[in-house]
Amino acid sequence: MNKLIAIFICLLTVNINICLSNNDISTETKEHQISKIIITGNKITKESIILRELSFKKGDLIDIAKLKKIEAESKVNLTNLNLFNFITISNTVNEKNIIILIEVTERWYIWPYPILEISERNFNVWWDEFKSSNYSDFSRLNYGLFLNIENFRGQNELLMLKFRKGFKEHYMLRFETPNMNKQKTLGINTHLEFFRRKKTFYQTINNELVYFEDDNSFSSNEMLLNIEFIYRKNLKTKHKINFDYHSTKVNTEIIFRNPNYLLNTNDKGSFGKISYQLIHENRNSNIYPTNGNYFDIEISKNIAFKSPINHYEISFQLEKHRHFSNRFILGSSLKSRISNADELAYFANQTLGFEDYVRGYEFYVVDGKDFYLSKTALKLILIENKKINLQYIKRKQFNKAHFSIYATVFSDLGYTNIRHNYNQNSLENTLLWGRGFSIDYVTYYDKMLRIEFSINELGEKGVFLHFSNPFGETNKK
Repeated sequence: MNKLIAIFICLLTVNINICLSNNDISTETKEHQISKIIITGNKITKESIILRELSFKKGDLIDIAKLKKIEAESKVNLTNLNLFNFITISNTVNEKNIIILIEVTERWYIWPYPILEISERNFNVWWDEFKSSNYSDFSRLNYGLFLNIENFRGQNELLMLKFRKGFKEHYMLRFETPNMNKQKTLGINTHLEFFRRKKTFYQTINNELVYFEDDNSFSSNEMLLNIEFIYRKNLKTKHKINFDYHSTKVNTEIIFRNPNYLLNTNDKGSFGKISYQLIHENRNSNIYPTNGNYFDIEISKNIAFKSPINHYEISFQLEKHRHFSNRFILGSSLKSRISNADELAYFANQTLGFEDYVRGYEFYVVDGKDFYLSKTALKLILIENKKINLQYIKRKQFNKAHFSIYATVFSDLGYTNIRHNYNQNSLENTLLWGRGFSIDYVTYYDKMLRIEFSINELGEKGVFLHFSNPFGETNKK
């Protein structure tokens, strides 16, 4: 009965959220021409990058009644570049002309920093393991160096270099450029990554990961290669073509313990994937949205190499956020993946418990070839976009900050479908319901802290820490 009530509440809130809308009030006024666009504060960012995101251009005839609306749309587009801490768009109007004034405060773009991080799916899983070792086992830590150059060459490009040792070694080279042509409609992203692990999870038993450790060498070596082509004709819609290659080599003991790990009898597995993705982004922020909607659908074909992975996949995400009063926000999302695979290679399949999860089930991993995940959140604005001046900091990229605090009541529903439940994991093929409340703290440079109290259908309660958007990560570029 509780599950039926949960489904009804979730569907009801989604329907209410979709139905809430604002009616535009049109005012009949004469049109003015945008005679000049003045941009200040962009010492590094090329002016053309900013102009590309505007809902207007020099020479356009604009109805004065619609001027605030297109300025607000343009500010959202600039915000979602994640290049600026603050953006101000204003105008001056005379009898015939409009002058647009755009002032930006650029972020700090070059981030060389040491790596010291946990190597677990989330903080609570790591802390539970650390506590069970009487606070003495530091083996699940990673360390190294990371160089992240955002807005490379002032063209909104991204260059990343990573050198990480420890529990899970990671070496990465990544480059993203969204503006290959003069019209800035074509882009390309590419990355090459290598992983080495002393300890490799090879199976899910009792809804938890089981690890194998080789004392003399690495238990697994992995390589990922991705090339992605992007077409962005208008400001809100992107088309992507992805080419992926994934290969791995593991200790033969892993194959003996789980024959489905690579779906072959060798110690090497590999497959490719080609996919098409359509993204429509219409949220006021892609980091922590509080208004607008998002749509994403991806169709993929896997290509078998050393592992017989050749199935089709369709995945999608729908998301909507709406203010329905000055203090309250309702957000909802639905995310799913559907596959025609009869059997999945374990190393190539991550379902719930990794990037996607039902809140309240952070300690568990739920396998499946298909999954469905719904999230609903009612937020009370405690503090929104509070600006503070840090006068003791001289650099302007840091001396002015902003933060927001929200109190949230949430309800998550998740379900995975798996054909062969070899290990009798009790959470597979079962409706999962997590609910609770949280305090969300959001500040500049996309930093976020969520302190959540959750209850699940197993009767478990707990406090969880998270550092990302509860509705899941979406592509920034």
